[in-house]
Amino acid sequence: MLRLSRTRLAVFLATLSVLQLPFCGVAAQQNASSAPLVYKETITRSYTTTTVQLPKLCQHPRAKKFCGRISNYFARRFERELIMEHSSKLNFDDPNFSSFAIPPASQQVFLFFLQNKQAPVTTLYALSFQYFTDKAATRMVETFNFDNQSERNLQFNELFADPELAAMLLARFIEKHYAAAGSFMLPVMVTATEFAPRNFIIVDDGLRLFFPPGTVSAEPKQLQSLKVPLEHLAAAGPKSRWWPQLTEESEDK
Repeated sequence: MLRLSRTRLAVFLATLSVLQLPFCGVAAQQNASSAPLVYKETITRSYTTTTVQLPKLCQHPRAKKFCGRISNYFARRFERELIMEHSSKLNFDDPNFSSFAIPPASQQVFLFFLQNKQAPVTTLYALSFQYFTDKAATRMVETFNFDNQSERNLQFNELFADPELAAMLLARFIEKHYAAAGSFMLPVMVTATEFAPRNFIIVDDGLRLFFPPGTVSAEPKQLQSLKVPLEHLAAAGPKSRWWPQLTEESEDK
């Protein structure tokens, strides 16, 4: 789990608000004469190499430590998971066992920071592309929603008066939307969502969820994204702090 210093997070969010720099995607368009909106940093460890693409904001002195900690989080986790995976396959009782050899692997991470236009939320989401020499490449999405005031990573159960009902409504929406997609992993993802929804971002009119390839769709290489409208979650009591228009609608009645 990504754990960040509240001081560093507070400084970053304040810098983000003051600078109001444009956010950019993997293929951000820019004029030939303008400065790049993104830059890359490479972190090399014993068995892995991680290249992280960051927004230009992260070059600001007040944001550099925060962004560096995030970059190191993804590099460190990739290295650790690779070592754990190969360690689990070793037979230390094998008389021919001689060394601990791990094929090198590489990872590309694209970081995006988005400010919610209505609510006090800053979202970080990361796209990770991992490449191995002994198995197929993988793709992942990971999201974090930071409360601009408390400087915490928001949990799903903080968004609704009845978070268990909200999770169930999300699960049913996912199940219905991807029912015809043909993924054998869909029931697993539906169950996991009912238990603890993750990889979501708070948008103006609901929630947007992200899924790794092959989980809700049979397409093995395509990342999936699905927006769940706020009205579909109304019975769970979405909180007006995160969707301010609910207060306005209540006052109009």
